[in-house]
Amino acid sequence: MPWFVVDDNAHSHPKMIAAGNAALGLWLRCGAYAAQHLTDGIVPGVIARMYGSRPQIAKLLAAGLWHEHGHTCRHPKCAQPQPGDYFIHDYLAPYNPSRAEVTAKRERAAEKKRKQRAAHEANADRDGFDDDSHENRGRFDDDSSTDRAPENDDSAGHGDASPGDSRGTRARANPSPPLPSHKGGAGRESTAGGSGRGREPLSPIPADWQPSDADVAAAQLARSDAGRPQLTPQQIDVVTRKFIRRMTDDAVQAAGFGGRWVQWAETERTEQPAVGGNVVRLPGAMTKSQQQRAGLDRLRDRMNGGTAS
Repeated sequence: MPWFVVDDNAHSHPKMIAAGNAALGLWLRCGAYAAQHLTDGIVPGVIARMYGSRPQIAKLLAAGLWHEHGHTCRHPKCAQPQPGDYFIHDYLAPYNPSRAEVTAKRERAAEKKRKQRAAHEANADRDGFDDDSHENRGRFDDDSSTDRAPENDDSAGHGDASPGDSRGTRARANPSPPLPSHKGGAGRESTAGGSGRGREPLSPIPADWQPSDADVAAAQLARSDAGRPQLTPQQIDVVTRKFIRRMTDDAVQAAGFGGRWVQWAETERTEQPAVGGNVVRLPGAMTKSQQQRAGLDRLRDRMNGGTAS
């Protein structure tokens, strides 16, 4: 797969500055299209209009980054596109490989693999086993060689100005997920079925299990989103003790209990305070429980023949 090359000086080239960021986005997308489809720098008009707008195309033409049919660019490798199509200025070598170069490399790579397979099969037949090396499986000569030196300082994006994407390192599109820790955490719980690298063994919940800070934060956020009041530290302790009892009674085994705890804490109901924040208790006033206890004492006195106070 060939790459569309962008020199690291492209950001400050006068042509790039004149075109502007929006038009450069179109230039980059169409450059990648040309590299993928091996068009030798030709951008079909339908692709240009699908990826960008007419004003952006006009800016690329005015800046000299693209050419249309009938252009007068003196660069020997700037081909004439068909009417309605465009050509990326100074697209070809020494910057981007041509279709013929890529095809030849692929043919050489395929021939090399055929010879390697034939040699390995011969060795396997002679020795009785196959010692095929994995070093060169599925590979061919890299089309993104970095030893191409710019030869023309008039080309935007190459050398003093650059035509395509840098051949530097690529970010990993799918990084490996982090391994679960031994402490509870939202989303770390494993299922009993299946297997995978980094999966922890299932075990019952420890009697002293505690949610992590991330678990508490996730539960508080979920409660806020649901319009429920936040849990106080004392309520979190109560919720955790009830959660441990339920997991123990149900004989639940898991690699982590953080996710379950978050769901439990999210829906946990909290008791409303007996006295509101704006209510002041008078000195000597009895609480509800004290009033009930006094009533029972008076009833007991009547039953025993005493007098009620």
